[in-house]
Amino acid sequence: MINPQQELEHLREVISENQENLIGEILHHMEIYEIKEEVFLKMKKTLENYTKETFRITKAIESQEIIEKVLISKLK
Repeated sequence: MINPQQELEHLREVISENQENLIGEILHHMEIYEIKEEVFLKMKKTLENYTKETFRITKAIESQEIIEKVLISKLK
């Protein structure tokens, strides 16, 4: 069994790799094959911020859906 801390670190690494791959895919579609490291790091930080905000919104949606299901089931 994997240590929970190791599992969290692994998941964070997977997210980071996915973000880097997304940046690479976007640059590839724009036919940009080389950028400065500082530009890449700024893009990565921006993507991380949007990912955090998207996750927060997703959790809020899930919470609202659960609340609605509980209310509807209590009304039945």
